[in-house]
Parts: sequence; C-alpha cells; structure tokens
Amino acid sequence: MKNILPLFKFTLFKLTLLSFALLNTNLAIATPDTPAVNKNSYDKVLNTYIDEGGPGVAVIVSQHGKVLYKSARGMANIEHNVPLTTDSVFRLGSITKQFTAAAIMILAEQGKLSLNDDIHLYVPDFPTEGQVVTIENLLTHTSGIANYTENEHIWNNLLTTPTTLDEMLIEFAKHPMPLKTGEAMRYSNTGYVLLGKIIEVASKEQYADFIEQHIFKKLGMNNSQYGGKQIIANRANGYSMSEQGIVNAGSVNMMWPHAAGSLLSSVDDLNIWFTALRNGKLISKASYQKMITPFALNDKTFSDYGYGLGMFDVNKYKAIGHGGGIHGFVTNAFYLPEEDLYVAVLYNNDSGRARDIAQLLAARALAINIPEFDEITLTDDKIKSMMGSYIINDDSQRTLSFEQNKIYAQRDDGRKWQIKSMSDNSFYYLGTLSYFTIDKNAKDQQVMSFYNGLSIKPDSAIKEK
Repeated sequence: MKNILPLFKFTLFKLTLLSFALLNTNLAIATPDTPAVNKNSYDKVLNTYIDEGGPGVAVIVSQHGKVLYKSARGMANIEHNVPLTTDSVFRLGSITKQFTAAAIMILAEQGKLSLNDDIHLYVPDFPTEGQVVTIENLLTHTSGIANYTENEHIWNNLLTTPTTLDEMLIEFAKHPMPLKTGEAMRYSNTGYVLLGKIIEVASKEQYADFIEQHIFKKLGMNNSQYGGKQIIANRANGYSMSEQGIVNAGSVNMMWPHAAGSLLSSVDDLNIWFTALRNGKLISKASYQKMITPFALNDKTFSDYGYGLGMFDVNKYKAIGHGGGIHGFVTNAFYLPEEDLYVAVLYNNDSGRARDIAQLLAARALAINIPEFDEITLTDDKIKSMMGSYIINDDSQRTLSFEQNKIYAQRDDGRKWQIKSMSDNSFYYLGTLSYFTIDKNAKDQQVMSFYNGLSIKPDSAIKEK
C-alpha cells in the first residue's frame, strides 16, 4: 500500500476439473482492428503462473468494446475443491481508490463539494499542522498526511479489531505529517479514508451505500459490493504463502481499509466500470480527464498520479490504472488509451504476480516482444564486485547482496527478491518480467539500468561508494 500498486504491504499455482472450469471462463474474440490472437497464446500466460490446484486468477482483456479473452485458473476454495470462474468475486484492494475518486467527482458535479475545499469543512478536528489540505490533495496523495498502514501499532494490533470510521480518524490523527502539503506525491491510505468520510458528510449517505446506489447499481455491476461479514455469492477465498506453503490469509476488519480498499468485484464488472468511466456514462468526460491528469507539485514538476489512478508505461504505450493488495488478494488493472485496450487480473493469493500477468496479456494482444531469461553461472568474485547499494534518488536505494550462494535485490526495507545472472553484468528477477544491467559510466561509477516489467526505458541508479 506504499505505492500506486498495493493497498496493504505484503511481503504461483492447475485446475484438474478443467471441463468444469471452462464453463463461463474462456473467450477469444478478434475485433476488425486487431489481428486474431490464438486463445492458446493467452492461456499460456495463465498456465505459466497458475497451479490449477492452488490459488489462481480471473482475467479479462477487452478492446474497442469487445472481449478479446476472458478466463479463470485455479481454486476459489482449495479446501472444498471449488474452482475459480470469471464470475468469482475478489477483494480489490487499492483498485477501490478509483471508485472513491469517481464518487468525489459525482458529488462535485452535483455541487455538494468542490475539489478545492479545505478538508476541515468536512473533518474539522483532523489535524493538518497549520497547512491547508484540499480534497484534491487527498485525491492525488499530495496532502502530506501520514499513511496509517505504515504504522506498526495499527498494522500489528488493530487491523482485526472492530472499529468505526470516526474512531479510525481519531487514531490516524495521532500521526505527524511527514511532508508539507503539495511537496511530493506520497501514497496515503489515510487520505482515502478521509475521502470516504467526506463522501459521507457531503452526501449524507454511508460510503458503502453511496457506492452501491450511485455506481454499482447505476452501471449494473451486480457482482460488486463493499466488503464485510455478509455472505457474498461466488466469493473467492484469500490465501497467503508461508514457510508451510499455502495458508488461509490472515483476517482484517474491512472497516479499516474503508474507502482506500474495501470493495469487491469481478473481472466482468471491472470491464463495465472502466468502459463507463472513460466514456462519460458515469461522470462527465471533463471530470474523467481530471482523474487521469498528473498533479502539479509545489515545485511545478508533475507527479505520476491523478485521482485514484496512476500513469505509467507498458512497453511503448502510456497506461492508466492501479493495482491493489490486501490480505489474501493482489489485483491489477490498466487501460491503454492509444489502443483502447483494458486488462484486469484478480488473484486470490497475496503473493501472486497479478501485474506481470496483466502486462503479459496486454503483450499477447498487442504483439509486444516478451523478454526471455536464461541463467548463467558467474564466479563469486564477479558477483561480489557488483554487490552493494545503488542510489535511485534521495529517498530510495536498491541493495544487492550475495548470501549462501544466492543473489538478492531489495528496494529500501521491502521484500528481498532472489535474482539470477543472465550475463556477466545483468540479472533477472525470478518469476517476473523485471531485470537490470550494471555498467560503468565515464566517471568509472557502476550504474544500474533497471527495466521494470515490459518497460523499454530503464531507471538508473549509481552504486554508493
């Protein structure tokens, strides 16, 4: 939940009942503008990542208003041998944020609030340390307000406990602001919970009711709802990986994610959703344009985030989208405007590779070359010469380490990923599309060129002396 991809911080699996799983799961349709892609080409992506007897995915690829591919692999419930289908309902995690942002735009169009409103009009007691924080600052993660999921006390002790929205805001108010408002884009789930409260004050409706009535019901999203203890048809169980293997995911009281991550949906509903959003059927096209416009920071540079949606590259294409992670689930969905292509992947394993699967499905649809990696063996001395910390920017670094004959890469205090050498100066991440090279520049500094996913332009980092 620290960046535009996950909601909660978290640290791959084949279905034997294939004939049953294929019911309502596989479609491959070519549009007049798109060369036909063999369904097997898409299937290969899922078969590579998913064990049919474990957690899995539901996916959809659509273009020009038609579904190119829709499928599911793996189990909705391993214990009861229930397979996933494309009607399965998953927790969305931070994909929720785009629904929250759209709800704000609905209220703005109704004249019930302004994006420039000081949040104290709606949450008068929430501290902002003398700074003016607007609704737009919350939408764009530029408020400077702390992110509650980075607080160890909340994370370790409170997430499973019953609470109310107001009680949560009292707890969040205890945390100092790490940044000045507008200084930088810094992901804050707290900001989106505050937006949930603002929606309730401005609309005089509960957040869950507002989303149900003004978005889900209006668009016919019949498999979507606010999460809780209620019985939900076709709900997928959530799983995690542990030293013991696959386990049921830990619990979380869904009030805590609230407007930052408490919604559930299916791939068909997400396709309905984003089609309506971009086509002006829910909010005006002008409002949608605001949602997908990078925000101008105090220093006049621009972030890579709008309102509940991030902007990034998928190979040579500009993409709009978001990912999510929450106990038992990881999700990814994005839209490529240039190709009018939408991809959504919902995974009921919080260690799953939803982002890579989504990018690979897009690559199949658009005939993008996919990198292939082959491991080679390097001497220990050669490996050790490249180990150390590489400075990405003032706030971040990537550290390479060689431990018990295995090579690892770690971004800041995040997860350690095992990497493999594929040449005398390049490495790839196991189970992903990401890789990097290390070369020396004119100053004899070692420079890491990092290719994230299907990117064609690397991010650079210089080795610390």
